[in-house]
Amino acid sequence: MTRGLRSFRVRAAVPGISVRLLILAIVWGGAVVLVPFPLWQGVAVVAALVAVALPRSLAAWFGAACLVLGVLLSESDPGRTALAVLLVPAIHVLASVSLEIPIFSRVALAVLWPSLARFLVVQLLAQPVVFGVWVLAPSNADYGIAAIAPLAAVALVLGVLLAVRAVRRSDAPRKVSQVQD
Repeated sequence: MTRGLRSFRVRAAVPGISVRLLILAIVWGGAVVLVPFPLWQGVAVVAALVAVALPRSLAAWFGAACLVLGVLLSESDPGRTALAVLLVPAIHVLASVSLEIPIFSRVALAVLWPSLARFLVVQLLAQPVVFGVWVLAPSNADYGIAAIAPLAAVALVLGVLLAVRAVRRSDAPRKVSQVQD
C-alpha cells in the first residue's frame, strides 16, 4: 500500500516571518517620526530586532513604549498623538499574533481578519477621541505635562518589571506541602 502526499492549499497566505518583519517596519517608521532622540530611536529599533528573533522576549512592547516615550517628551501635536494611537496598538496586535505563528510557517490571510477587524474597531473609537481632546483642550495652557514624562517612563519600566516577575513566578513549579497524619 502506498501513501499519497497529504497537503492542502490555501489561496492567500504569507510567510510567518512577515508578521515579525512588519513589527520591525512599524517600530522603525514610528521611531523615526515620533521619537526626537536618536538614542531612543536606536533602542526602539533594537527592541524590534530582538522581537523578530525572540517574540517571547516581549521586546516589541518595549519598542512600542519607546514610541510613547517619544510622544511624551516632545512638543504636543495632535497628528503625532494620532499616529502614536495608530502605531502602538498595531505593534501590540502584531506582537501578540507573532507569539503564536512559527517563523517558518505560512499564515492564511483569512486567519488574520478577526484581529484586523478588532484593530479597526479600536481605531474607529480611539481616533475621534484624540481629535476631540485636541479640539476641547485649551491651546495656550501648559500644565507641565512634559516634566512628568520621565516619572511616567520610570513607572512604565517598573510596571514592566513587575509583570515579568509575575510571569516568571507563575511559570515556576509550585511546592506542594504534604500534610502528614
